[in-house]
Amino acid sequence: MQHLGIRILLMMFVGVLLAGCPKSDDRLIDDPAGLLTAAERQGVGEFQRSLLRNHHIELKVVVLQRPAVDLDQTALELFEHYGVGRRTRAARGLLLVIDPAGRQVRLEVGYDLEVIYPDGFVGYIEERQMTPFFQAGRVGPGIEATVELLISRVLENGANEEPAKVSELDHLSGGGGARVAVEFGSGALIKERLVDSTPFAAAESPEQTLRRYLKVLQAHIKDPDLGIYTPKTREFFRNWLVTDAQQDNELRELQEAMGKGRVVVGEGLAVLRFPVARRRTSPYLLRRGEAGWMLDFAAMSRLIGFNHRNQWFFRTLDHEFMFAFGDLQFDRNGFPFEGREE
Repeated sequence: MQHLGIRILLMMFVGVLLAGCPKSDDRLIDDPAGLLTAAERQGVGEFQRSLLRNHHIELKVVVLQRPAVDLDQTALELFEHYGVGRRTRAARGLLLVIDPAGRQVRLEVGYDLEVIYPDGFVGYIEERQMTPFFQAGRVGPGIEATVELLISRVLENGANEEPAKVSELDHLSGGGGARVAVEFGSGALIKERLVDSTPFAAAESPEQTLRRYLKVLQAHIKDPDLGIYTPKTREFFRNWLVTDAQQDNELRELQEAMGKGRVVVGEGLAVLRFPVARRRTSPYLLRRGEAGWMLDFAAMSRLIGFNHRNQWFFRTLDHEFMFAFGDLQFDRNGFPFEGREE
C-alpha cells in the first residue's frame, strides 16, 4: 500500500509538471513553455516522423514548465504516461525530457532499445552532442543533431528492421538512459585558436591534407581558421557549431573508409571519393590554393545532402566537382549508382 501511494503521488506530481500538456500521445512534442520556436518544432517533428517511419523508433519530446525534483523518476513516469514506443509494435521508444528551469535533460530509453543505446552511450551524446547546442540556445538543432547520431547507431548495429511481433511488456521502460546538467542559453562553446597551427597548414597533396584533417578530428580541434580549410570554409566554421560527438562520428567513418577511397584531381580541384556501396561516407571536396590543397566544407555543405539512412546525394548535378564522377550515374534525386538504369 505504501508503494502504491508513492506511485499515485508521483503521477499527481507528473500532472502538475505537465501543466496543460495533452494526455494523448498523438503529439510528438509537448512544449507548453514555448522553448522551441515554430520552425524548430517543425524541423524536430520531421525528424521524429522519419525516425518512426524509417527506423521503427518513437521519439517524444516533453518540455517541463516547472523543475523536476527527481528527473529520473519523472521521466520514467512520463514514459508510461504517454506509452512511448507502443506505435513501434515493441518497446522501441525514446523520451527526451527537457527541464529548463531545473537546468537538466534526460533521455529515457525503452526496453527494446537498451542494447542499442546503453546508458554510457546516451550520457555521451547528451554531454558531447546535445549540451553544446542547448547551451548555445539552439534547442531544435540540438535535438535534430542528436537524432542523427541515434540513427547512425541503429544502422551500425543492424537494428533497423521492424519488430516481428508485439512486445507484451507491462512497462515500456525500466529506467534506461541518462541525465545531464545543462546551462540553457549560457553561450556557445568558445572555439579556441591554436597557438601553433603550422601542423594543419594546406598540404602539397590532397591525401596529406586529409591526413592532417584526421588529426584535427582526433584532437577535437575547433579552430575555424586552419590552413587546411578554404577561406569560405573558415567563414562557414566560424558560424557553425561543431561538437566532439560529431567529430568522433566523422573520424570513425573516415578512418574505416580511407583505405577504400581514391583521389581524383582536376584543374585546381580534387575529390576524395569512396565506393558507391559506402553510401554513408560522402566525398570530400578540395581546392588548390597558393599554399596547397584545402578542404572545401562550405561547398560540401551546399552541394551534399543526406537521407534518412544517412546516405549521401548531390543536391544538384550542375557543379564544378562533377568531373570526378564521370564513371557513375545519378538518379533524379542525386543518388549515385554504378552502371546504367535499364
